[in-house]
Amino acid sequence: MKWFKPKRHSGFSKEKTVVANLRTMHGNTPKTMNRDSRWRRVGRQAQALANVTKDRETKAKAGRVAELAFKKLR
Repeated sequence: MKWFKPKRHSGFSKEKTVVANLRTMHGNTPKTMNRDSRWRRVGRQAQALANVTKDRETKAKAGRVAELAFKKLR
């Protein structure tokens, strides 16, 4: 993953549970954004991580975080 340079620190950790990662990532988004934009950003960050990682555990957890974040938009 040397070539992937994220623009923001999301707070994701594969040692945390999916729900804990979801809360941490949502907490790290700017508070000036509206509700839907914050959840959309969390989903996109998690999906980007799931797409570039080679670690199976990280890929699974990040994908699940993205699913839950996008589900909050409905």
